Amino acid sequence: MNKLINESLLKMNTEEFLSNIKKIFNEIFSDGNIEKINLMNYLSETKWLNIKKSGLLLPFLSEKFSGRKESQFEIQEVLRIAGNYGVPVTLRTGIEGALVLQPLMEYGNQEQIEEGLELIFNGEGGGLAITEPGTSGSAIAKEMQSYYEYIDEDTIHVKADKYWQGNSQSDFLLIAAKERKDGKLSKVISLIFVPKKYITYDVLNSEGLKAVRYAVNHIDADIPSKYVMKLSESKSNSLRKFQNIFIRSRLQLIGMTHGIMEYIVKNIKKYARNEIPFVQKEISDIETVYGISQIMYDYTCNNVSPEKSVSDKLMEANIIKSLATEYTYDAAGKAQKLLGAKGFEAGHPMSNVAIDFRPFTIFEGPNDMLYAEIYDQFSKATPAEKSEGKKVSKELTIYERITFDKRFINISANDFLSEENNITEFLKRYSLSEIDQIRKVYMGKILARIFLLIQTKSEKLSKYLIRDIRKDILDFEYNS
Repeated sequence: MNKLINESLLKMNTEEFLSNIKKIFNEIFSDGNIEKINLMNYLSETKWLNIKKSGLLLPFLSEKFSGRKESQFEIQEVLRIAGNYGVPVTLRTGIEGALVLQPLMEYGNQEQIEEGLELIFNGEGGGLAITEPGTSGSAIAKEMQSYYEYIDEDTIHVKADKYWQGNSQSDFLLIAAKERKDGKLSKVISLIFVPKKYITYDVLNSEGLKAVRYAVNHIDADIPSKYVMKLSESKSNSLRKFQNIFIRSRLQLIGMTHGIMEYIVKNIKKYARNEIPFVQKEISDIETVYGISQIMYDYTCNNVSPEKSVSDKLMEANIIKSLATEYTYDAAGKAQKLLGAKGFEAGHPMSNVAIDFRPFTIFEGPNDMLYAEIYDQFSKATPAEKSEGKKVSKELTIYERITFDKRFINISANDFLSEENNITEFLKRYSLSEIDQIRKVYMGKILARIFLLIQTKSEKLSKYLIRDIRKDILDFEYNS
């Protein structure tokens, strides 16, 4: 039994465990204490450590390292519960859980894991450092310049500049870098466990999410070679494993956004003038979008497992990341508008949600880029299809591709795709070969919403999604 973990937390059933998480959040953010907390600033490490010691991150921790029994539902629930207390709270939960603990468990050795767990559960935790000031969004492309170089068998020199990673000032960072040999950079990406003493930083003055402590980090130091975490010896495998971190993170992101949606719904009813008919309509739209969020939440709970690879779910991950953030940001904007001047008053429970949430539509790839990628992933053979020797002809119509794509077939809960309607007629008019670089953004949006539409039996949710799909079709045809 890991001495860092309270054994009683592991013996609880799911209901008891989640009730315990809610209890500690309620205590810290109770009416008597909330006045002392400004979520536009940083939540004190003492409070954050109390939350972690109450089990917040245990669903992310492998059972063999004294975590909870593997449960995707528990992972989603702790993210959702944290989202009920503001954007920064659930974001930090996601960073330490999905971007630090899970990669550490999967790719670290025993010594690295033990040191990491000590810093996470008894200290200020860690962060994942990917993006660079010079390359920004090209996180895993050839532009990455961070490197490590062996000085001798026991020592490496690490040279890296990283920025916009959450928890930039924490006790350690997992630094993405390439090995340099004879002055040349390898194409294989590794993670380096770098303790705080080797890192300097320049604080970034971000517009929002100030509670996440963003910074530009600099590493130019000799460190023990035992900190290298090699994902794979081959370029293709290392990229695939590296990408797996982000696919899982995107699939799990819905837990964060769903909790934030609950926070918005709860507070907008509390503060808005809901006797005005148009305000009632806007609140109804927010509640409908919350229902759409539930579709994505249920998908991840039912189709993702913490112990299984998600490398075959890139399209689905991009759908969830883009639509979850798009709909949540739209709801946050509406909520702020409905509050009028109060929506811009510093310290108001709803004033910072929209500005804090805006980066979610940009980080890990702007949503428009992801919509284009969704189309690309849709139009190519899946790993399962490739293993069966199947190819996807570019002469297929969009409709024909959907109707034999198991990613859509296996989740369909209604007869929408088999009906004759103006959306299915539109899908039958275009072949895969006719979609150019601009139109694939709009087709990706259409496919993403269809992915959700076919999973619901709710007439209200279907009507809302169909309305949005028709808007996307107009955009597609305008750009034809």
